[in-house]
This record gives sequence, C-alpha cells and structure tokens, in this order.
Amino acid sequence: MYKNLRLWLLGGLMLAAASCKTDDEVVVPTKYGTGFLMVSEGNYGKNAGDLNYYDYNRDTVLPYVYSAENPGKTLGPNTSTMEFGTIYNNKIYLVGKYGAPFVVLDASTLKETNRIDALPGDDGRAFVGIDETRGLLSTSTGVFPVNLTNLTLGAAVSGVTGEVTDMFRSGNHIFLLSIKDGIVVLNANDYSIAKKLGTAVSGFVQSQDGNVWAASKTQLKKINASSLAVDSITTNFPVYFNEFTYNSSSMVASPAENAIYIISGANKVYKYLPGQASSLNTPFITLPAGQYFYGKGIWFDRIRNILVLNSNTNMYGADINNQLYLYSATSGALLHSSTYKGYFFPGMILN
Repeated sequence: MYKNLRLWLLGGLMLAAASCKTDDEVVVPTKYGTGFLMVSEGNYGKNAGDLNYYDYNRDTVLPYVYSAENPGKTLGPNTSTMEFGTIYNNKIYLVGKYGAPFVVLDASTLKETNRIDALPGDDGRAFVGIDETRGLLSTSTGVFPVNLTNLTLGAAVSGVTGEVTDMFRSGNHIFLLSIKDGIVVLNANDYSIAKKLGTAVSGFVQSQDGNVWAASKTQLKKINASSLAVDSITTNFPVYFNEFTYNSSSMVASPAENAIYIISGANKVYKYLPGQASSLNTPFITLPAGQYFYGKGIWFDRIRNILVLNSNTNMYGADINNQLYLYSATSGALLHSSTYKGYFFPGMILN
C-alpha cells in the first residue's frame, strides 16, 4: 500500500508544480520539494524553536532545517517558544512567544531575509497578510500593522486591546480571535472595526461555499464573509482549544468538498458537512490508543487531499516519540503512519 501511496503523492506533487497558486496554498520550497515544513516549538530551556521537514518520498523527518540554512542564527533564546508559521507571497512568516522574534524567510530557500527581535509585550501570536505591502501581527497586547516592504510595525489597531491569537482575511474583512472580545472583524482597507460577533475559542477557516468558520466550546459559528451574519450550530462534542499555545486553531477546511474538520478532545477529529447535522454525531477519525494531539495537531494537504495529524505518546508532547498519521480526507481511511524521534514539541505544519 505504501508503494502505491508514494506514487500517488509524487503525482500530486507534479500536479502542484503545474498549477496556479492562490494566497492560502502552500508554496513548497524548491530544495524541500516533496513534503511539508513543521514549526517546532523547541525544548524549553535547552533548544530554541526551529523548522522540521517531512519528506514524503523518503518517509523521513529532517530536523532543524532552519538552522541548517541559516548557520549561526536562532529563532530566539532557548527560553522562547516558536509557535506559528504561515506562507504568504513566497515568504514564510514565523511568530513566537516568550521573547521569540518575528522572522521572515524566503520560501524557496528557507534563508532568513528579515526579522523583528523585540515584539510588543515580548509575546507574539500570529501573522496574516493583507496585500503586497501590508500585514497584521497579533500579540498579547493587541494587533499591529506590518509594513512588509521594510518589516516595521505601526501603532496598535485602535479598539483592539489585549491578547489576540488567530487572524484570517477574506475579501474586505479581517477576522480576529480576541480573548477579551471574541470574534472581532476589521475592514481590510483601514483596520476599522466592522463588527464584533461574539464569543469563540477557535477559528478561522473558510469552507468551499465561502463561509468563514469559528467555534465556541460547544458550537460551530458559520459566518457569512460579506454580510457577517452568524449562524450557530450546536456540536455533540467539546471543541478542542488550548489557551496556553498560540499556533493556529485546530480546524481545517477542504478545498475539494464543502467540509470542515475539527479536533475534539485529545484524539478525535470530526468532519462536518454544512447542513448535515448527522455528520456531527460520530468521529471521522480517532487516533490509535495512547496517541494524543499536540499543538495544532491537524493539517490539510490541498494537493493530495489528505489530512496529516501530528501526535505524541505524552499529552504534553514530552515524549521523544512523535507520530505523523496520513488519512484520506474523503473516507477517513488511514493511508500511512510515520514515527520521528526528538523533543521537538511540534506546534503546527505551515499553512
């Protein structure tokens, strides 16, 4: 089965090389052209965060590829934690907490091109790109405009105070996940507040029908991306969130069908088909016994139409044995699993 899987994955990679990129697609670095990059939090007090790389063809994880491409540089002191990574306009943006920097890499080479060492509150959360020259950085003390030309921060966005984690842009709106105010929506042109939509603990993804999704502890929030109207769908399970980690929330959407995937508890994934309440009744995937999600825990490979799940045998990630599981996003069938060893504390796969 794995031999066939490798051929299928290679075919998907060739298709990816020939297809056009949209803003939310993953750009595969040319030197690391048969897999994906994972943000490693680092081993607190011993090693700073880094990037690890999983190669589908070799079924192996190459550790510390940021350090390999940037000799003498680190992603912060060993008392910081690198948590978040995303790819925007052929650049990789990395954000961390506890004194970690805001770092920009060339997505083709992984070479560092710029950084901001001292962030507001000394505590970063996430980054979202707005256009060719603008982005936003969320922190423990609010949200700050980023000049992408020279990587400088502007004054805090007015009306948004306190900790903000996830951010997502859709059309003329930017969705923020505020600890104090829940879902806050900004106008993309001037960062003014368009609307506040209520409590949430997780977000954001956009389903094939154009709706933006977030979640409270027991409800999914379907948000019309234009009108900002909200419908609440009660789940039959608790929505997973971790208030102490600041990687992207543990939910993903499929570009191939109108479906979203949400982690519940430490070991379950639900697949919700909008409008089909019964799809919330039964887990789509349950991790093998003794495995627990760590960090974001889930990633959608848009080219191959598979879910990649990241787990550890210790609920806090403190075991040397890390696991990757590859599941069909259509059927939920397990396609392959791979073990890699090290105290990496994997935060998330780059989106």
